[in-house]
Order: sequence, then C-alpha cells, then structure tokens
Amino acid sequence: MHSSTVLTLGLAAAFSPLAAAHTVFTTLFVNDVNQGDGTCVRMAKQGSLSTHPVSLDSSDAACGRNGNDAVAFTCHAPAGAKLTLLFRMWADNSQPGSIDPSHVGPMSIYLKQVSDMATTSATGPGWFKIWSEGYDSATGQWATEKLIANNGLLSVNLPPGLPAGYYLARHETITLQNVTNNKADAQVYVGCAQLFVQGTGSASVPQDKTVSIPGHLTGSEPALVFNPYAQDPATYPAFGPDVFFPAADGSGKKQAQQQQQPTLTHTAGVIPAGCLLKNANWCGVEVPDYADEAACWASAENCWSQLDACYKTAPPSGSRGCKAWEEQKCKVLQRACESRRFPGPENKGQKLDQAAVDGAAPPGALPPAVNAGQRGTETPGGGNGGSARDGDGNGDGDGDVDGKEEEEEEEGGDRSTAAAATLPPRPTPTRKAKSCSEGRRPRRLRRQGRRRSVNY
Repeated sequence: MHSSTVLTLGLAAAFSPLAAAHTVFTTLFVNDVNQGDGTCVRMAKQGSLSTHPVSLDSSDAACGRNGNDAVAFTCHAPAGAKLTLLFRMWADNSQPGSIDPSHVGPMSIYLKQVSDMATTSATGPGWFKIWSEGYDSATGQWATEKLIANNGLLSVNLPPGLPAGYYLARHETITLQNVTNNKADAQVYVGCAQLFVQGTGSASVPQDKTVSIPGHLTGSEPALVFNPYAQDPATYPAFGPDVFFPAADGSGKKQAQQQQQPTLTHTAGVIPAGCLLKNANWCGVEVPDYADEAACWASAENCWSQLDACYKTAPPSGSRGCKAWEEQKCKVLQRACESRRFPGPENKGQKLDQAAVDGAAPPGALPPAVNAGQRGTETPGGGNGGSARDGDGNGDGDGDVDGKEEEEEEEGGDRSTAAAATLPPRPTPTRKAKSCSEGRRPRRLRRQGRRRSVNY
C-alpha cells in the first residue's frame, strides 16, 4: 500500500501539467533567516494553478487558491522585524526566475490580525496595508522589475507598534501587461504567510485604513486599467487603502503599563521541539525505541507512514524534505532491521540536516528592508516599453494570442514540461533475518519499485 500510494502520487505529478511562468510567493525569511520552502505559507494545493492570477471578486482574492485553509506552522517574528518574501515563476524552483519580465506593475503588503489561524477566515474585513510601491522614477523601474533585480526577494519591515498576536501577511502583485486601449485586463497575484508577532504595542487600526477582501478593488480603478505602454508611468495613481504603519509608543508610562499586562505568547502553530526534519508544514519525529526484530520493523513502519504523510502534504514548493527523510531515516532503519542491529533507533533524536533541505539564502544578497511605511514614488520612464511583448502584442510574455490563456490553464492547459523527480528503489536486503519469515515483515517494507516525490 505504501509504495503504490507514493508511486501513484509520483506518476500523477510526472504527467500532470505544472505551473506556468507567472509568479508565486513560496518562502519566508524573518530577519534574514530562511523559514524553509512553503513553511508558514498558504499556497494552492494544485501545483498547476499555484502561480496563476486570481479573480478580485472571489474568495481567492484574500490569500489565493486554498488560502482559507490554514497550514500547520506559524512563523515567529518580533515587532519591527524584516520580512523577506521569495517569489518564483516555478514553485519548486525547477527553473530560475521570479516573475516574467513582461509582467510590470505595483506590489503591496497587507496585514490582518486573526484570533485563530484555523478558524478565522482570511476573507472579510480587517486588512490594512503597510507598504506599497508602483513605479519608481529614481530607478526607472516598476515594483515588479525591482523584484526581478533583487532575485525575487521583496523585503519590508513589520510595524514596530503592532500588538502581540497572530497575523496573516498578504502580498498583492498587480501586473498590467495585458491592459491595452480596448482591454482592461490586469492580473492579480496574492499569497499569505502565517505569523505570530511578538510585540508590546497597543495600536488600533483606524476604521478608514482597513478594507474587506474581496471587495477592496473592483478592477475598474484607474490604477488597474492603466496601460503601461501608452501612458506615462509618472502618472500612475495610488489605489486601495492608504498605508498605515503603526509606530512604537516611546512613552515610558505606556511601556510600563504594557509590561504590567499579561503578554500573549506564541503557542499555536509552533514547530515541535522534537521535529527532526521539516518539509514545508510537515515534520518528522523520532520513531519508537526498539529492542528486538519485531519492534524494529514496527518502528520502520512508523517511519514510512510519516513519509507517506510528508509526500501527501507537500505543497507546490516541493518535497525535498521528504526525500531526505526517506534516505536518511527510513532506509537507515530498514537496513538496521535487516542486519539485526538492536536496540535502537541508531542516532536517536539526532536532527537531520535542515539547512541542506531549505538551502542557504537565495542567489544574491538579501536586499535592504524597504523604508517603513513608504509608498513608492511614481515617476516618468517606462517599464519595459513593450519590448517583451509576445505574439498577441499585449506584452504578457505568455503567448496568449487569443486572449484565453487563463481559461485554458484553469482547465489544465498549462504548458510547463518539468517532471517530478523519481526516487531510487528501496535497497534489496543483503541478508534475510533467520527468525523473521517473509510473511511477518510489513508489506510496505518488502515491496520493491520506484518511489517518486511530489514536486510540482
């Protein structure tokens, strides 16, 4: 059952269409520390849709497809911390790039405080904008072009005056390459990270600074029907709510009052202390102790069961942690059982190499944090000037000649050709234990055959 399950998932990934080269937020850094691909990040569960734009009038406008589904982990961040978001054209980084160069437009960051990640809906009121940038005349770049220049990294500071609590951090990327004189067709990309902000502030967000999503934009705003090739970028208008960036209260009296109040602590969504290896929002824990052969095989079965869960829950950003768990834990356990090395497990409680799974910092140095609360300056120049236009002349770089690219992709017409990685077959036992008949071994440990990871 185990091998066939993963094999089926692997084959599905290998032959299903993958994500087209738009963009998706996959990885969060807190104060330059990589939290791991997919960790604390809500992404579409169907890899072929993970990089696609969303409709402004749907529930997907809040946190993207499946964005109302909480993930297991919530990342810890001090108030005022630098958040860095990594964007990719292919969620699993199977090909380089952050967003197609033709996709020009503004970017924004919103926050929403939630009482419970699992039950509080991402949709609805309470969202407020902490940063936004359109076109910068000083550099002659749209916000998306700056993203490309920074190797797909966007850094902003959290407001230092945020009260402690759970927050959704939402990016909103709007690209204008499809907007022409006769077609108002801006593309909107969104994604959310789950945060616990350890703050002591008490700032309340003014009602006129908050919006409800969906509903905060209609698509007919001047900023969303702006033709970047025919209009002067210097005239690009602001849109949506104004930036609200609560500063820390520096008064000693206020700080003393805050210190006397109970401090909210991060308890939900914490990565378990016993986590030996993490893949996105899954973690592998130590198997039960064993002192004889039967218990050894039971512990190996426990390891493979955890591996099943890892592959089944792997998001579009990939399953590298699952592969590492299989090679460094499950196969090691299986060899120990086959060689009758008791008691165990060997290297009990030893954490696996998480850095190798997550990778170091992405290519290039992390950019400096954006000035707190600063709305980007919008001055003359001109994006791409249409140089990246494709066959339909709208400059989106996607070749949607008939203007129906998104509908085709929604139906599985995505043309990416990256294939899921295949895993080697389990090693053939070098020696069968005399006291263990073939019938007593768990079936999933006897089965040979190739195992494939679910990399979208």
